[in-house]
Amino acid sequence: MGQRLNILLTNDDGFSSLGIACLYRALKREFEVTVVAPKHEQSGVGHSFSYKKPLVFEKKLFSDTDMGYAVAGTPADCVKIALGHLLTEKPDIVVSGINFGSNTGVAGFYSGTVAAVREGAFWQIPGIAFSLSESTPCYFAEYAEISCNIIKNMFDMKAGLKDTRIYFNVNYPPCPPDRCAGTLVTRQSLSFYDDTYIPRTCDNGITEYWLEGGKKDVELQNEFDTRAVENNYIAITPLQIDATAFDCVASLKGLKQLHLKV
Repeated sequence: MGQRLNILLTNDDGFSSLGIACLYRALKREFEVTVVAPKHEQSGVGHSFSYKKPLVFEKKLFSDTDMGYAVAGTPADCVKIALGHLLTEKPDIVVSGINFGSNTGVAGFYSGTVAAVREGAFWQIPGIAFSLSESTPCYFAEYAEISCNIIKNMFDMKAGLKDTRIYFNVNYPPCPPDRCAGTLVTRQSLSFYDDTYIPRTCDNGITEYWLEGGKKDVELQNEFDTRAVENNYIAITPLQIDATAFDCVASLKGLKQLHLKV
């Protein structure tokens, strides 16, 4: 690859999480890595960011003698303040993870892990988010090495990284790396969550409602990320910022002829 790539590394599990520590150790052998991560866990915050309120960060020891930035905010906050204030040079890529829990399908819209690389794409910087099934956290270190190889190979192939408005969502299966069925480039699953809220009464008499549920109508084909991961494949899903429903454009052209009265 020639010159070492500059990586901005973040996550949503927090500055002290195992996933980002393992990924950092793997990446720093090959790349220049700057860690800017949430001070506390920010799972499920999606693309929220701090607005009309101040953002606070501190530079602190991250790994051995290496320093990083712990931000009192969301993953999107981390990327925004890194690019807008902390870094003197634009990174070559934004990397997020490794997340504890998969982010396939519509979970990517809720995920702070994926939102971090989407924010990078807003700034025209390519990004890759990595997530690992909750059933296999003991393999964070092994999948971190695979993540490093994925990044190297994608840059060597220039696979999609020319278009800086595209970002990648990588999900690892619920099995040891040596039992993976392979790697697939997949589509984003459209299966949805069957959400329910379970009431629990606290000692003080207040009733809390806890979200529970699972995915429904998961596609049967391995070409979709959720099914591929369930079948022990590593799923790499290319995503893009432009969410325009182009199939509707032609049918809506008649609206231009309407004179709407207030």
